[in-house]
Amino acid sequence: MKNKLNTIDLFCGCGGLSYGFEKAGYNILLGIDNDSKALETFELNHNGAKSICGDITKITYEKDIKPLIGDERIDVIIGGPPCQGMSLSGPRKFDDPRNKLYLSYIRLVQEIQPKAFVIENVPGLVGLFGGQIKDSIVEKFTEMGYRIRYKILCAADYGVPQSRKRVVFVGTKVGEFVYPEINESKL
Repeated sequence: MKNKLNTIDLFCGCGGLSYGFEKAGYNILLGIDNDSKALETFELNHNGAKSICGDITKITYEKDIKPLIGDERIDVIIGGPPCQGMSLSGPRKFDDPRNKLYLSYIRLVQEIQPKAFVIENVPGLVGLFGGQIKDSIVEKFTEMGYRIRYKILCAADYGVPQSRKRVVFVGTKVGEFVYPEINESKL
């Protein structure tokens, strides 16, 4: 486990995004969510991972995360902030409180300063409200020194048996992230 990058998952649910990262060789340290039953499943799915159940707007690195993980460094933060307020199938109200949860993601990246982060969300986020949320994400992380890339990806293009599109933001402190090529053999 020495060479694995330590990862925490914000808005982790039962750990689907963490599962993909774990399969890719990452070490999942911790998941944060407000659903205790989902976190029970998260811990079962990720042997040795800890969890925090609570309101992410009140969770901090020093007070809540560090006491659970000790001196472990956090290399990567992943997560998919709730998107009901941004989904094309919903009413799409800019002042929906769920739209502001991404700000807690940004705040925790600021506090922790990982080497990289990944945010996945509904593709409608890119153009929603004239692109204000996308622009805010790019601007805030750029100010922190991250190189940001975002792209709308379709899961089926990478061998997943579902036609699900998501926007994926990747930020890196060093280097330039390159999205993987579409896996033609899986189509």
